[in-house]
Amino acid sequence: MMKLVTVSGPPSSGKTSVLLRVIEELKGQHTTLGVVKFDCLSTHDKALYEKKDIPVKVGISGNLCPDHFFVTNIEACYEWGRESGFEYLFTESAGLCNRCSPHIKNIIAVCVIDCLSGIYTPHKIGPMLKLADVVIITKGDIVSQAEREVFAFKVRQSNPKAKIIFMNGNTGQGAFQTAKLLENLSSEEGVHENRLRFSMPAAICSYCLGETKIGADYQMGNVKKMHLDVETKKENIKKQPDDENQQEEEIYENLHKIQSLSIIGGVDKNGEDEKVHLSIRPGDIVSIVGPTGSGKSRLLADIECMAQKDTPTKRQIRINGEIPGSDMRFSIASKLVAQISQNMNFIMDLTVEEFIKTHAKSRMIEGINQVAERVFQKANELSGESFGKNTPVTALSGGQSRALMIADTALISASPIVLIDEIENAGVDRKKALDLLVNEEKIVLMSTHDPILALMGHKRIIIKNGGILKVIETTEEEKNNLVFIQLIDDKMMVLRNKLRQGESLNSDIKKTFSIE
Repeated sequence: MMKLVTVSGPPSSGKTSVLLRVIEELKGQHTTLGVVKFDCLSTHDKALYEKKDIPVKVGISGNLCPDHFFVTNIEACYEWGRESGFEYLFTESAGLCNRCSPHIKNIIAVCVIDCLSGIYTPHKIGPMLKLADVVIITKGDIVSQAEREVFAFKVRQSNPKAKIIFMNGNTGQGAFQTAKLLENLSSEEGVHENRLRFSMPAAICSYCLGETKIGADYQMGNVKKMHLDVETKKENIKKQPDDENQQEEEIYENLHKIQSLSIIGGVDKNGEDEKVHLSIRPGDIVSIVGPTGSGKSRLLADIECMAQKDTPTKRQIRINGEIPGSDMRFSIASKLVAQISQNMNFIMDLTVEEFIKTHAKSRMIEGINQVAERVFQKANELSGESFGKNTPVTALSGGQSRALMIADTALISASPIVLIDEIENAGVDRKKALDLLVNEEKIVLMSTHDPILALMGHKRIIIKNGGILKVIETTEEEKNNLVFIQLIDDKMMVLRNKLRQGESLNSDIKKTFSIE
């Protein structure tokens, strides 16, 4: 039986990149599959699929609505896939109109949408998001953790039943979860006499037939007019029903608060056993060290997807000593890992205060004003340069942005595990940042090359050749050496501040570094 998967989404949301990564995961399991690309005017994606040896057909709708073009050709496309012996057939449609409706009843429906489109975009998209089985959110790696959570909250409001997955089309992070999810979802065989999940956009008018002149005399057929009054009418805003509010509250109340995270070793790139069984508890700080390309990101991906010996490393992740169920693995409400990295930026057009409160509201936190005040104060404590509540988040410096991200993640984000990437270059008080996260009972994983951060951890995971080489507990001797290294770092900070203030370094620097 062949599974048909319809994939749609707004332009430039990353649909092709997502498909290429998911297909790569499925092909690794010796799965046969093909793709049909529907577009409006032109596409260069055919070459991308062919480069990966993926059978592909392309359809260009031209002057026709891509949705109408899709539905009049999908049956023939299905037959092509069936006759080709595919186990999966993916269709990718343009989604040029937010009213597009390319999903079919009892056929797996996927919508791809990106974080950069704005937090209110999910409410603006019609059936292709609201009726999808799976919503894949892209480009989340370049926005803050809070913005990812708010965006996912808005998606959940628009489509409470959909499975939500964050995916990076460049690195492939999230592709494994998506592939496993598609394996578990059922799809009806055949499309003949099946029905669309929602009607197509209605437009049969003179302009559809080639008319170009503007004016009522030239507008015939299915034409819709706006009713413009002199006085602006107040919008009839409907309050969200209590049952919907209750449903959102339950999502967060059911977020699994972990007492332990266990990493059971798998294999490295050579197939050698890792021989590791590591248990991490809330309040623990674990640094991850290793050469570039050694496999640090793969370990973090295994933790994020709660791997069950079904990733390339064959590792297993247990929560509170137990194997997590599929609902927990693929639920956005059970997302374990919050990430803070140098690549993240704020994109919301909000002030600092508005940003914090928006995130708190999406988490349905009580006492929003008090929480926002605490986040603001803690962020300023972490930052080397203070900022105000009315400062636009897009105007914050790199250090101020990272300070706000850390404080916000510690005090508002529900994720029990925080991954910090290269905090040594973030321009924040590292010790205060770690203390804040630990005091909030977060498990902290730091990917770092900085000896100070490495020794601040209770343990160090050493990665080599795609595997966990060993786990080292920080010794008392190392803690004593850390004090000395921090003294050197303090001296370096004095020199940095002098340069920042326009001073010269003409004095004898050797005296600066004379440490007793």
